[in-house]
Amino acid sequence: MHKAIGALTVLALSGVAAFVALWLFRPLTAESESPAATSIAPPPPTFTPRSSAWEDVVQGELLAVRTAPPPSPTPAPTHTPTPLLLWQHTPTPVRFQPQRPTVAPPTAVNSPQAPAVARNNDPRRGEFSPPPEQVPLSLDPRDHFWFRRPVDSSANSASLFLYAYGSDGPNNEWRIHHGIDLPNPIGKEVRAAAAGRVIWAADNYVWYENGRYVESAYSYGNVVIIEHNFGFQGKRLYTLYAHLQLILVSAGQDVQTGEIIGLSGRSGVVSGPHVHFEVRVGRNSYYETRNPLLWMAPYENHGVVAGRVTLSNGALAEDVNVVLMKNGRKVDTTTTYVNPRQPNRRTWNVNSDEVWRENFVIGDVPAGIYEVVVFLNGRRLVRDVTVRPATTSFVDFTEFEVVPLPQPSPTPAG
Repeated sequence: MHKAIGALTVLALSGVAAFVALWLFRPLTAESESPAATSIAPPPPTFTPRSSAWEDVVQGELLAVRTAPPPSPTPAPTHTPTPLLLWQHTPTPVRFQPQRPTVAPPTAVNSPQAPAVARNNDPRRGEFSPPPEQVPLSLDPRDHFWFRRPVDSSANSASLFLYAYGSDGPNNEWRIHHGIDLPNPIGKEVRAAAAGRVIWAADNYVWYENGRYVESAYSYGNVVIIEHNFGFQGKRLYTLYAHLQLILVSAGQDVQTGEIIGLSGRSGVVSGPHVHFEVRVGRNSYYETRNPLLWMAPYENHGVVAGRVTLSNGALAEDVNVVLMKNGRKVDTTTTYVNPRQPNRRTWNVNSDEVWRENFVIGDVPAGIYEVVVFLNGRRLVRDVTVRPATTSFVDFTEFEVVPLPQPSPTPAG
C-alpha cells in the first residue's frame, strides 16, 4: 500500500515538473510577448547560401532580387587605385622551343561546304568543359594566360563562337562585342579570374574618376569589376563580369583567384542567361578592352589561334570571315574585328593585344594541324597552322598576297 502511494506521488510530481518545463520553454507567440518586446522590430532574417547548391539561392522570390538600386546621378566618391604590383612571373619550363610559327605561301582553295561544328556544351545533358590549364601560364614568353576562367568546368566555360570579341553578330545586327559570352543557366558560380580588389558591384554600371563622370552602361545588369593587384607592361588590369543574377561581393572587398563573386543570370539586356566577361588594360573603360581569349588559360591540350588580316594600304581588314578547318571540316569560325583601334582613328570599339597585334582570335583549339581560311574581297586564302598546347599560334594574311581562284575554261560552242 505504501509503495503504491509513493509511486503515485512520484508520478504526480513528475507531471508537475513536466508542465512547468513546458510552460517555461514554450514558443512565444505574438499574443504572449510583452508590449516592450513587440515594440522592437526583430532583425531581418539572413540567408547563408550553401556553397554546394547555389541554385537554391535563386529560387522563388530571390530570382527578382537586385543587389542595389540604380546609382545616384550625383558623382560617386573618387576612386583611388590600389598600388600596382608589376607581374613578376617566371614562366614554367617550356615543353618546346618557342618560335614564331612559319607558314607556307598562301594557296587558293574552294569554299568549304561542310557544316560548322558548334563546340559549346550543354551541362543539362551531362556535357562538361575540359579542365583549363593552371594559371598563370606563359610557356611562350609572348603569351599571358594569367586569368582563370570565370566559370567552372562543371558548367559551360566555353565562349559563344557566333558572337566573338570584336564582332557584330552573324548578321551584323548586334553591337560590337567588347568581351566574350559564356552561356550558362541561372545560378552557376561565377569566380574571380585573379586576385584583386572589387571596385564596382551593383546593378547598372556608372563610373566616375576623380569625381567626374566617365561612362555608364545599364545593359550590363548586375555587374562586378575587379582591379587586379598585378599589371602588364606598367598598365593596370581589370576584369568585368556582367548579367549576374546575384552579386555576392561588395565594392572595396579584396578577393582571391577563384573566389565566388556572384551567380550567372540574365539581368540587364540579354536574350538568355550567360556570363559576359571582359579584360581591360590600362583603364577601367569600355574602350580599353582586349580579347579575353588571349588572357584566359585554354583547356588542357588546347591552344589558341590568333592572326592578322591587313589590306594593301596596311589598314586592318574589318569584318572578314575566318574559318578554322581540319581534314576538310569546319572546326570553328569567326570574323576579324569591327572598328578596331588603328592609327589616326579618333574613335574605336576594341583593341588588338599589345604583343600579338591581332585582329582575330579562335580559342580553345585542340592541339593538332589545321588550316586557316580567310575570305577577303570575294577571294579565299588558306594557311596551315600547328596548334600546340597552352600557347598561341599566329598567322598573317595580307591583301596583296591574295590571288583569284582559277576560272573554269569556257565550254566550246557547238
